[in-house]
Amino acid sequence: MTRPPAKAVGRSGRGGFGPLGSRMFVLGVCASVGGIAGAIRGVTDGMGLLKVLGLLVVGVLGVMLTVGCVMTYARQR
Repeated sequence: MTRPPAKAVGRSGRGGFGPLGSRMFVLGVCASVGGIAGAIRGVTDGMGLLKVLGLLVVGVLGVMLTVGCVMTYARQR
């Protein structure tokens, strides 16, 4: 019995979730926009301090992830 051929994955070998993957870049952009916008809306709606800080942390981590992807891409090109 023969095995079926393996599925092709991205350059990083992890299907785009490596340090250069486009999926990580999109995840970072979505997290930063969602987190920062959620924190702003939370402040205007009067949410609790921990919820607003939690959303802000998600936004900041998303920005860091996006900047890391861009820096890695620029370094390798």
